[in-house]
Amino acid sequence: MNTMAQNIINKINNARRKAFEKTLPQGKTTDDVIKEETEKLKKFLIFLENCIEFIISTEDIMKNKIEEIEINTKQPLEKEQLAKELWVLRYAFLYLLFFEIKLPGNENEIVENNKLINYALNDVLNKNNKSDYLPWILEGFAEYVSADELGIKRLKELKSDFAEKVAEKVPLIAFNCTGGRLAGEQHDSVLELVMTTIGEDKKSFCMDDNNVLTEEEAGGIKKVIGELKSTREESAKDFFNSLVEDDK
Repeated sequence: MNTMAQNIINKINNARRKAFEKTLPQGKTTDDVIKEETEKLKKFLIFLENCIEFIISTEDIMKNKIEEIEINTKQPLEKEQLAKELWVLRYAFLYLLFFEIKLPGNENEIVENNKLINYALNDVLNKNNKSDYLPWILEGFAEYVSADELGIKRLKELKSDFAEKVAEKVPLIAFNCTGGRLAGEQHDSVLELVMTTIGEDKKSFCMDDNNVLTEEEAGGIKKVIGELKSTREESAKDFFNSLVEDDK
């Protein structure tokens, strides 16, 4: 690039910088703003990485609970498939919750959110030597949002679409992992495990000191399972909608 062209570009960049600086609060520079925004993004990234680390750290607990269901019911269970389904659902719920916490206002902020989530997932899986998880996590996740990532056109429908998809997906998880059972002890135990796990995840992700469900919350899950026998999808949708409502 010749000197004249470079000088023109530098003048344009300087003019843009000065125009931006005029919009800043008194006493703040562009560098100050960049530093503040960087620190904010670091906090969000740490939050995401901690949540994904939590999912990984509880893998064995989930597998033990799945094993207990098979032992208690004395019926075969697709244990590996159920473990993967739980992993994907927990990641999808974290994705939804993050968009509630860091609500984007435009396309750029949606792209920023997606990049943060993708980076956190890749980074934590690599650190834990679980990079081979990535293909089936992303494949399963795409089913919940009907896409690999969100765009601004779909942001407003994210919550309702997600709840609707979960309402369809959770009964299918129980059906497929129990060898085609539509009801019964094992089927209901799988549903209870899925709902309890997501309820406890919400508490953990939101930094609740006690991430164990209360008796009332656990009772609510059992009630939903009972209602599912007659109004399966509507009850499940109401349950998962309640998980992403803002705390009053």
